Amino acid sequence: MKPQNEQKQHAKAATVLLHSSMSSGLQWQALQPLLKGQSLAPDLLGYGKKNRPTNPRADHQLSFEVDHLADQLPEQAFHLVGHSYGAATAIRLARTQPEKILSLTLFEPVAFHLLDPEHPQRQAIMILSAQIDHYLDAEQPAKAAASFIDYWNGDGTFERLNEKMQALFCHGIIKVAYDFAALLNEDCPPKNLASIQCPVLLLEGAESPATTHAVMRVLQQQFPQAEHHALPCGHMGPITHSDLVNPLVSHFIATHNNQG
Repeated sequence: MKPQNEQKQHAKAATVLLHSSMSSGLQWQALQPLLKGQSLAPDLLGYGKKNRPTNPRADHQLSFEVDHLADQLPEQAFHLVGHSYGAATAIRLARTQPEKILSLTLFEPVAFHLLDPEHPQRQAIMILSAQIDHYLDAEQPAKAAASFIDYWNGDGTFERLNEKMQALFCHGIIKVAYDFAALLNEDCPPKNLASIQCPVLLLEGAESPATTHAVMRVLQQQFPQAEHHALPCGHMGPITHSDLVNPLVSHFIATHNNQG
């Protein structure tokens, strides 16, 4: 009888792909054909075809996202890929169910809970989150959306979008506020990542905000053996520069699926 690990490898294990905020599982369409075995790209709560949470915004938790995914995940161990908020959710899933994860690929997880509460980059995110909440409470979704979009993509980005895209982001910004609450409510010091023992791939964009680089430095410390690449792109690299990101992701998964 073959060892359990070898059986998993030769079964062409499935890959689960978790998208960023303001996106959906469709963001992985260019990557999925490159993967061997089944690939699943579920929508997170409030995105794509999924309804927004009904709980109070301030009480949202990453555990709710993981619970929502429970009946959409493969029964057998799988590879896990996440981008931004999806990557922070992937960390939660990997550390709480490590036996299910064959490999973990993270593109700039917005896991700001890994930073010390007094860290200047965590403080910067708390200010952004409070600003978005303030505009939503004042029924000014366009200003809330502009704050979010411009932070990640540069000043003036939201204003340059056409009306249809602005309207979509004004609708989506409500769930983004939930996402920030979940990230800042997560109680997970870096030492809690020790349960993650699978191979790890860390990807980041050289043009991304300092907040994400601060999180990446923590992850590099926690996973010193991880494969790491800094790419000439920004935080939305998996979408804007899929030609750079996807080959790295697919090769990493193939290598650790004994398919390379």
